[in-house]
Amino acid sequence: MRLIVSADIHLGSPIRSAALRNPALGERLQRASRDAFAALVDLAIAEAVDALVLAGDIFDSDYPDLRARAFLIAQLTRAAEAGVETVLIRGNHDALLDHRAHGDLGPGIHLLHRGAPTVDIKGSAFHGLSFESSHANRSFLPDYPPPQPGRLNIGLMHTSLDGAAGHDPYAPCSEADLMAQGYDLWCLGHIHAPFERRRAGVLAVMPGIPQPRHFGERLGGTACLIRLGPDASGTEPEVERRRVASLGFAEVTVDLTPCGDQQEVLRSLRAGLRQAQVPGQDIALRLGILTDRHGGALLRELAEEVLEGLEGLYLDKVTLRAPVQAPGAVGDDLLRLMRQEVAEPGFRQAALDQLEELRAALPPQLAADFGAEALDALLEDALSEVALALHAEAEE
Repeated sequence: MRLIVSADIHLGSPIRSAALRNPALGERLQRASRDAFAALVDLAIAEAVDALVLAGDIFDSDYPDLRARAFLIAQLTRAAEAGVETVLIRGNHDALLDHRAHGDLGPGIHLLHRGAPTVDIKGSAFHGLSFESSHANRSFLPDYPPPQPGRLNIGLMHTSLDGAAGHDPYAPCSEADLMAQGYDLWCLGHIHAPFERRRAGVLAVMPGIPQPRHFGERLGGTACLIRLGPDASGTEPEVERRRVASLGFAEVTVDLTPCGDQQEVLRSLRAGLRQAQVPGQDIALRLGILTDRHGGALLRELAEEVLEGLEGLYLDKVTLRAPVQAPGAVGDDLLRLMRQEVAEPGFRQAALDQLEELRAALPPQLAADFGAEALDALLEDALSEVALALHAEAEE
């Protein structure tokens, strides 16, 4: 059997601060998840797979965006008409997949839930349970049907497994218990970074988010083509990752300290920015600049001017860093004292309190970018600005 496996599409995901920094990038991000999903269906049809498997979080929220649901149905109907059936489950975000509220998705599209946990597709048994609410703090595994003898048994589960950094425990499940269930393949969702687990001929695969939405999700961008049973070359299931993301993320650092005039600055910026280009893919870009004499506003203007002549690059933000000063240089002592101060628990707590006040005053789509985990990056940016100012004064 051959499958395309994906999860965590997050159709309708809100675009946060990137849209304010660069409206063109915000618009491109808004289209990206739909483009990736269409590419996923294209891949399933081109490979003539036996089924397309979606392990939850097809949508991003319970907001009643029926246009997004219509897009999903149109794409999966296109697959069904080409002979590719879809089997899917609801994740913790998937209120729009509620068959009781919105009806079935259509022929050849199988939503598994507690009332219908198993479907047969070409002689293989697919088993899955859907989230009934936005959070589940116990394992679903005890409620899964037993494996059917003499057939391939494929499970779909939306779970944090034993836990992952940055993720709350959703339907937590022991990896050892999962692999001992008796299924041949587990198709998992919820963790946006891809991984695989193998044990005694059983494969569990987390395909990861097919279209990353921000720089923290750069490990995603692919779907899995899986072969198992008679179609595999050996006894072990085979996994091949295929890129479906239409938008990638990159960080580039350009050193402008040797540049003596604006022409040299422009040449260095162009050479650095061209490193981020990927044929056939758009790239959201963060540009780090090492400089001892240039201002941030000017450098962003110059970078945007250079980007006018480079296809497929969208500038997210520019960050300046001062060169490392030689021991004893002007500003060393001040910076050292400042770093000691920001490391003090009292300072950090006061900074966190101010950050929380800022979050309360911001719109929700921006406040999400200024959680407690953002504090270290904000403090480092502030110290870099001070270092740059001190270094420039010393040069003068």
